[in-house]
Amino acid sequence: MAAFVSQSAFDFSVRLPTHSVAVKPGQPVSVPIMVENLKGTPRPIALTASDWQSMGLTAAITQPTLQSGMITQLQVTVPPGTPPGSYLFTVRGDAAGTYKTSNDTLTVTVLPDGEQQGDDSGSGDTGRADPGGGGVPAVAAPPARAKRAVFGGVARKAPARPMSPAQRGLFIVAVFAMTGLLIWAFVNIFTGLSGGSLGGGGGATAGTYTGTSTFCINSVMGNPPECGTSSCTLAIDAAGNVTTPGVTGGGLTGKISGSSFSGQASANGSTFPMTGTFSDGTLTAGYDGTSVTWTIRVSR
Repeated sequence: MAAFVSQSAFDFSVRLPTHSVAVKPGQPVSVPIMVENLKGTPRPIALTASDWQSMGLTAAITQPTLQSGMITQLQVTVPPGTPPGSYLFTVRGDAAGTYKTSNDTLTVTVLPDGEQQGDDSGSGDTGRADPGGGGVPAVAAPPARAKRAVFGGVARKAPARPMSPAQRGLFIVAVFAMTGLLIWAFVNIFTGLSGGSLGGGGGATAGTYTGTSTFCINSVMGNPPECGTSSCTLAIDAAGNVTTPGVTGGGLTGKISGSSFSGQASANGSTFPMTGTFSDGTLTAGYDGTSVTWTIRVSR
């Protein structure tokens, strides 16, 4: 049996940085669980989660027992065919040898299946096009007759007058403007596909990039965040793919598109979405959450 701990000697909290998510049936849900040490020496915390097994939804905690001050994940399974609606999940933490408990909630909103809605709306459009029951051909026939009438009217008109000098000038200017716009669009698309250049701040150049990774746990008591900084090495290929060489199950992965970066970073079994910029050979990515802030900055 665990030794009794005074109520004033230890305290903790269980917090979910995300309190509501919306998914479609068949999609998984993963939300970090922050177990924060508010006072005293960190202790083991036992985590449990409610679920909706009667509706087919289940919740699992990646690490059900962990030290206060650490992070784990709540995995919610939403099987195909789950009825649309809102489902409330509660995560509770208990500290052995104390009367301390803490809990937080997550609402999973299951959306209607978009593909099924699209099929239904397609068949509904046909019915609305011909409320009299004549079907699509009865609606399509009048435009065809109108088109023939227009052609007949054009044929009887006098030949078009030649353009005036002013009209020819405007036409030439418009042609040059459209040509320049097409060339500009082609150059930007080609630059994005081929990797771009470091000087322009867009695209990506293959190579190894080094810098720092700063991970901060924010205080719920208003105190300054607790941060740790370590060195970071990334690999970026010519297509803009970002990987962390030699790191298994963690680090930063993602994609550079033009001057924007989107990906995710993993640590201690938790995954955080990362967004940022790539400019002048420097990649800056970050995640700014209620409980956790993570910034990664590397250069060529």
